Amino acid sequence: MKRVLSAFIKYLLFWFCYFVFFKIVFLLYNFDKTTQMGFSDFFGAFLHGSRMDLSMAAYITAIPGLLLVLSSFINNRIILIIIRWYTALILVIATFFGLLDMSLYSAWGNRLDAQVIPYLTDFEGIKATVSIWMALVALIAEILIVVGFLFLFRKIFSVSFSKISVISWPTAPIILFFTAALIIPIRGGLNTSPLNFSSVYFSENLYSNHAAYNYLWSFNHALLHKKVDNSNLHYFSDEESRKNIETIYNLNQEQPPVYIKRRDGDTVNVIFIMLESFSDKVIKPLGGLPDVTPCLNKLCGEGILFSSFYATGNRSDKGISSFLASYPALIKASSIILYPEKMKKLSYLPDYFRKKGYNLSFFYGGDVNFFNTSIILIQSGVKNIVSRTDFPLQIATRQKWGVPDENLYPRALDDMEKMKQPFFSVVYNISSHEPFDVPDFKRIKGSSASDMYCNSVAYADSCLGIFVDKLKKSPLWKNTLVIISSDHTSLKPGPTTYKDTATYKIPMLWIGGVVDTSFVCNKLSMQTDLSSTLIQQLGWTPEPSYFSKNMFGSKDYAFFMHNEGWGFVSRETGFFMDFQAHKQEFYYGENSPKRDSLVTFAKSFVQYLHSDFQSK
Repeated sequence: MKRVLSAFIKYLLFWFCYFVFFKIVFLLYNFDKTTQMGFSDFFGAFLHGSRMDLSMAAYITAIPGLLLVLSSFINNRIILIIIRWYTALILVIATFFGLLDMSLYSAWGNRLDAQVIPYLTDFEGIKATVSIWMALVALIAEILIVVGFLFLFRKIFSVSFSKISVISWPTAPIILFFTAALIIPIRGGLNTSPLNFSSVYFSENLYSNHAAYNYLWSFNHALLHKKVDNSNLHYFSDEESRKNIETIYNLNQEQPPVYIKRRDGDTVNVIFIMLESFSDKVIKPLGGLPDVTPCLNKLCGEGILFSSFYATGNRSDKGISSFLASYPALIKASSIILYPEKMKKLSYLPDYFRKKGYNLSFFYGGDVNFFNTSIILIQSGVKNIVSRTDFPLQIATRQKWGVPDENLYPRALDDMEKMKQPFFSVVYNISSHEPFDVPDFKRIKGSSASDMYCNSVAYADSCLGIFVDKLKKSPLWKNTLVIISSDHTSLKPGPTTYKDTATYKIPMLWIGGVVDTSFVCNKLSMQTDLSSTLIQQLGWTPEPSYFSKNMFGSKDYAFFMHNEGWGFVSRETGFFMDFQAHKQEFYYGENSPKRDSLVTFAKSFVQYLHSDFQSK
C-alpha cells in the first residue's frame, strides 16, 4: 500500500512541478514585464499561484487514481501502460497550450481562455499568423519539453508504478479515498467558494496576478463557463435594469445638428474604412506618437474628428459586431457574431442602406469567413463581397493574412468608380494585423514587437493616404462621405493593460465632399453609436436601440468589455469593474455628485446587455 500511495503522491507532484516549470518559462518569455515585478511579486506569483497549479495537477491525477483502483480487477501491466500513454497525451496537449499562452499574452494581455478556439479552428488564420520559423521553433520547443518530462516521468516518478503489484482489496478503498480527496485541491481548499481567479489575485501589479494564473486552469475554466454568466452582472432586478436605461430610447428622438450636406440634391455615397488594430496611441492629433501616421494626421484636420471614441472590446469580432450590427462586445461570450442563431435577430447597418436602394459592397484583404463575418454581410444584404480569393494568388499571398493594403485599396476604388450610385462600401484592411509582415516597407526602425506594429501601421497609413488622395481627384468625392475608424486597438505601443482607457480609444474621422465643416467633437461615444448617428445625419429614422445613441446628441458616454471586467467613461466619472480584484476602480470623478446615478446607469446597461444576449 505504501508503494501505491507513494506513486499516487509522486504523480500529483510531477504535474505540479510541470506547471511550476511553465510558470518560469512564462516569466522568462515576458522578461521585460517580469523585471518590473519586484522581488515580492516575483515570488508571490509562485506562492499564490500554487493553489491553481495544484488544482490543475489534481484534475490530471484523478484519472490515474481511478485506474490504480481498477488494478484490483484488471491486469496491472495494462493499467500502467494506460497511465503512461495518458501522461504522454496530456503532456503533448498541455505543452501546446502552454506555448500558445505565452505567444498570445503579449498581444492579448490576458492568459489563455476560450477566445482562442475560433483561431484554432481557422486553418487559414493560423497560417497567416504563424510563420514557418515560428512554427518550427514551437515544434522544437514542444518536442524538447514533452520528451524531457517524459524522461523525468519514467526515470523518477514512474519507477514507483513499476514496483506496484496487483492492488489488494483492502488497498483499493484507500486509493479511492485519496482520489476522491483530490476534490480539495481541485476546489482550492475547504472554503465554501471554489477556486477562482480572485483566489490567486494578490498584487496591484496586473502582470504579477496574470503570472500567478495557471494557463491550463484558465482555459479549462473558460470552456466550462463559456456561456454568458450573469452572476457578476446581476446588480438589479431585470425590470429595474431596463427602467434605468429607458431614457436612451428618448435620446433617439433628438434632432442634433446635421453636418452632412448633399451636393445638388444628390444622394450621399458612404465609404466606411475599418482599420485593423489602429489606436489613438499612434495618431498625433489624438495624443499619440508624432511620426507613425502622417497621412491620417493630416486628414484629421479636414473633417469631423472624434477625440473620445471607444471600441467596445479588444478583438476583431467585437469591433465588427459593434459597427455593423450595433451590438456591443460581451464579457464572456466575446461577441454575438460567434452565435449565428442569435445574429438573425439583429438590425444591421448595411441593411438600412439596402432598404434605401443603395448598392452594398465589402472589400477585405483576408478570409471573409473568419469570425462569421460573411454571415453578417449576407444577412444584411451585401452581395458584392471582395476578399483574398478574388485576387491573383501571387497578390493574395504577399502577406500572411492576405492582400496587402497597397493592392486592396486600388481594387476597391476601381470597383466603386464603376458601381451604380448611391453605394455603401466597407473597406477593411489587414496589413496592420499580426505578424506585421508588410511588403518592402521600413519607416519605423527596430525589430521589437512594438516597432514592427508601428511600422505596419505606418504602411497602412501610407496606403490609406494614397487611396484618399485618388478619391479626392475622382468625381465620386463631391457626393461621398468617408468614415475612418478601427476595429479595435493594440496593447502596443505600451505599456497599457486591459483596464486602461487607452486600450480602447480608437480614431473616428468623417471627411469627404459632403462634409463642409472641420472641428473636433469631444463627445464620448463608442462603436455602436455609429449606426444611429449616421442614419440621422442622412435624414433617416434609426430603429430605437438601448445600445446605440447619437454621437452629436446630449449624452456622452462609452462602455468597453473585457473577459476580466468592464469599463465605463462619461464626462463626470469613469471606472473599471474588475472581476478578479472584486473592486470598482475609478479613473476619475469618484467624488462627483453624479457618481451614484451614473454608476447605476452603467451597471444597468451592462446587465441589460447580457440579459438581452441570453434571451435572443
